[in-house]
Amino acid sequence: MDRIVQIQSADPHGPAFSIEVITPEAAVGLLQCKRPTARENPTAIANYAEAMREGRWILNGMPLILSRSGLLLDGLQRLRACVRAGVPFTTVVARNIPDDVLHTIDQQRRRSFAGVLEARGMQHAGALQSALVKLIRYQDRQMTRTSGSPSWSRLDRVLAANPDLVSAVKISLESEATTLAEAVRTPLIFMGFRVDKAVTRRFLDAVAHPDRYEPMEPGARVRDLIELTRGDPATRLKPATLFAICIKAMNAALTDTPQRSYAWLDRSVNPTRGEEFPELVGYPGLTDPVETGATDETQAKLREAVANLEREAHVFPLTVETITPALAEEYLAHNAQNRRIIAAHVDAIARDIRSGHWMMNAQPICFSRSGRLLNGQHRLSAVLQAGQPIEVPVMRGLPDEAYATYDIHAKRGPHLGMALESFGDRPLVAAAAVLLWKRELKPAGARNAKPTPSEVTHIVEQHPRLLELRTFGRKMVEFGRGSVMAYAAYCIERDDPELGRLFLERFETGAELPRGHLILELRRRLQILRRERASQEEQLREILAAWARFRQKPDLPTVQDHATA
Repeated sequence: MDRIVQIQSADPHGPAFSIEVITPEAAVGLLQCKRPTARENPTAIANYAEAMREGRWILNGMPLILSRSGLLLDGLQRLRACVRAGVPFTTVVARNIPDDVLHTIDQQRRRSFAGVLEARGMQHAGALQSALVKLIRYQDRQMTRTSGSPSWSRLDRVLAANPDLVSAVKISLESEATTLAEAVRTPLIFMGFRVDKAVTRRFLDAVAHPDRYEPMEPGARVRDLIELTRGDPATRLKPATLFAICIKAMNAALTDTPQRSYAWLDRSVNPTRGEEFPELVGYPGLTDPVETGATDETQAKLREAVANLEREAHVFPLTVETITPALAEEYLAHNAQNRRIIAAHVDAIARDIRSGHWMMNAQPICFSRSGRLLNGQHRLSAVLQAGQPIEVPVMRGLPDEAYATYDIHAKRGPHLGMALESFGDRPLVAAAAVLLWKRELKPAGARNAKPTPSEVTHIVEQHPRLLELRTFGRKMVEFGRGSVMAYAAYCIERDDPELGRLFLERFETGAELPRGHLILELRRRLQILRRERASQEEQLREILAAWARFRQKPDLPTVQDHATA
């Protein structure tokens, strides 16, 4: 019997992998656990069923994915094919995948890690995420440098390894030292409590009640500085600067060396007079599993264990690895005669990595028994492009024949997250969000770029009116694509809410407008473009041009009047 041997799992409660024979009866049972919004792909089901019936099904490492609650995240088409074919098939099965972090596959997930924490029932999720990010940046000496956000995988591991952060957030939110911004106060409490709780409490009390202390008390001096600078936006302290000053003042309190004033100037802003970001005396740092990863010796032993297992027939070694840019380059050296790399796909994954939204899923990078890279070239290329590591399963020992099977796997449409599953017109809203991204957020120089599903989700979350305007888009499909209508309406309302609503009301009904009115002309012109199957860009350009003319002279009734104005 084929089996997976998982080596050096980073998390004993993390994903579990096995190789199993799925019978039609077992497939029926698993299908009861499918996602409510999952959709069947008849073509994929037919292809899979034919391969199963003819004995051409090959174990290729792509797993059926089951969440911690037993929800089927991926594998619907293969299970349906098994039932249709009436024969069993052998596959990898991944279990114990977190529902709250990875509610779809292929990195199509919630945008906010705070949303993940809220789904777990954790209080003050936003403050907790903010403190986590700041503490990790401090640990990495990245407080003053522009860099990508820490990955969700790392945020999750750091939070699990530092449970006292939860209590630090609670203490911070209950503190009377509200003059000190919460974004500074919370990480300062966490760090200070790990050094000296009594000194930290005194510092915060002095910030809250400076009148109770001597004028040279560090906390009181910080309070004076905040009051002195807060009135003028030009002098108001930025959070990073205030955090640095508080660390200096805390050091003075810890060493009993009070100063008359505390200041800090970023060296990256002023190389001559600036300083590096200060370090808190005695702070031991976060317990960070990333920082205590495998040594070279451990890595060598891991590779030796994998090599030994690969010699055994019907055994497939699987490791969960942190793929650094150097390791990605090494793995890509085995990318012989693979498919053409799609640059836009690499760009999209790299953006997710840089923004900290990559999460390890159960889909492995796959190598054959001969060492050939079978699947994963886009993720490895994205690691190189982003210059940052990701965590991913790596499966070895697969047959070389598996290479040809990856292309028949069904392509999945965007799954926009549970918050966006409760309404209709998901494709319309997603398409409108894509339009917004391409026109307003697309990175300069991006090649044939499309937004990632997480970016689409973020747009809808950040622009809720776009979601509400789907009704307008659906009503106006006679004149253009619903996504174009919704996005155009959003742009118009954003330009001028009051006048925009008037324009859209007249555009929707065309009622009581005199012959030749520019809105009636717009409706006629759009119907022509609709029949001619004009592009989204042409439709959008027509609407926004009419809106620009209307906005200039809303009281002029006709197109001719506008032309002569």
